[in-house]
Amino acid sequence: MGIAKMDRELNEKVKNILHRIKPSLGGAALRLKNISEGVVTLEYLRPLSNPSPCHMDRIRITKDIVVEILEDDLKKVIPGLKKVVLLGEE
Repeated sequence: MGIAKMDRELNEKVKNILHRIKPSLGGAALRLKNISEGVVTLEYLRPLSNPSPCHMDRIRITKDIVVEILEDDLKKVIPGLKKVVLLGEE
């Protein structure tokens, strides 16, 4: 299997994880920017308003909590995951 195909498959796996965990992010959105040398870089888009009822307090969802949620799942699909970096406002 070529490197490009492996990269595409890894990107798809990460995007699937992002889609699956989105409901637990309190309305925040994440976009995959890069995967390189064990570092996953994502753009963090904080929710501007409360678009739907949710049991989570959106104010309490911080970038640190998002990183914790992500790291556990991403370690399963990215061997040697070193770190998750979130770009964007708190």
